[in-house]
Amino acid sequence: MPVQTYDLFAPTTEAERHARYARMRAEPGLCRIAPFGAYAAARYDDVRTLQKDAQRFSSEALATTAEPPWLGPNPVARSLVTRDPPRHTQLRALLSRAFGPTGMARLEAQVRHEAQTLAEAAVHQREVDLVDAFSFVLPRNIIGRMLGLEPSTFTGFKRWSVNMGLITSALPAQHQDIRDTVKEMEDYLGDVIAARRRQPGEDMVSDLLRAEVEGQRLTDAEVLSFLFLLLPAGMETTAQLIGNAAILLARFPEHLEQARADRAHIPRFLEEVLRYEPPAQFAFRVATSDVELSGTPIPAGSLVMGLVGSANRDERVFEQPDAFLPGRDKASQHLSFGHGIHFCLGAQLARLEARLALEALVPRIRALRLRSQDIEWLPGLTIHGPRTLPVELIPA
Repeated sequence: MPVQTYDLFAPTTEAERHARYARMRAEPGLCRIAPFGAYAAARYDDVRTLQKDAQRFSSEALATTAEPPWLGPNPVARSLVTRDPPRHTQLRALLSRAFGPTGMARLEAQVRHEAQTLAEAAVHQREVDLVDAFSFVLPRNIIGRMLGLEPSTFTGFKRWSVNMGLITSALPAQHQDIRDTVKEMEDYLGDVIAARRRQPGEDMVSDLLRAEVEGQRLTDAEVLSFLFLLLPAGMETTAQLIGNAAILLARFPEHLEQARADRAHIPRFLEEVLRYEPPAQFAFRVATSDVELSGTPIPAGSLVMGLVGSANRDERVFEQPDAFLPGRDKASQHLSFGHGIHFCLGAQLARLEARLALEALVPRIRALRLRSQDIEWLPGLTIHGPRTLPVELIPA
């Protein structure tokens, strides 16, 4: 039976995108993606297999997608997410301490204070772009401080973050700006590494330079690859989670009321936001040998995409998948943070920041109104969230 091809890059509305995902889930096997011919898994079980089975589906795929011919060398291609065991296991252990429960407990007071300050200022303005005033600024400031970066440089991080997220689906007109971004990040972060080598501090860059893997220190190139991954990833997942949450608070005001009445509703609400509008839409892998998935033969070396946005609405797993139902059964079984050894290292931080963001914003407002029903989404397909979000915040 021939494998059906779908163009995920064709302009579309949100409703059309999810209707297309439903058609892909109904196919007897995997699909192909135009124009570059990757295989695509749309069903939940297939996406979870891709994320979990590192022996058959290698994460070195990201190295391929992070370095298209027009871009050239990109440190992300040599980062944690592109490694398979055993090197992945060694490198992940270095970062786990910073993102584990102890590290999160240390950060909580700082995140809460930042969220309260930003929420107070946003509500005082009343009409704001919530991305620039709140949803992006909060994780940007937190990851910047975790890395010990100079606050005066934070304003450039948004452009870097957006451009790094565009690499896998960039148009030719965007290529030069992305090349410039990689060069700017290499120069900036290289200077930071050199400064910490001369004078270590109490920050994550210094911690990485002090760290050892089986008795060996990390090289400057390895630390740079970590920072290329951490800086955008530390901002984007959380920024889009908060932004998507704000959109859904506006569209489903009953959940704003529930959250105002009972703060315990906020984690349930956020978990459903992660399922319903996942910030990261795709997971890339490469077949390590000739394999078969859902009856579709996949030749060795083939690029395979796991469509997380489709898997999270698979009717085989989630009842009423297109309904927004916080507190639903299997609420935390979404695949938005991955599955298996590459489960997102920053998942706890993203949940912490998003929870504290809503705990700061929700009590201060009695309504959140979108000033336009047409959301300007981020360009590209990999990262999903609002590029701008003009809202009116009605004070409580």
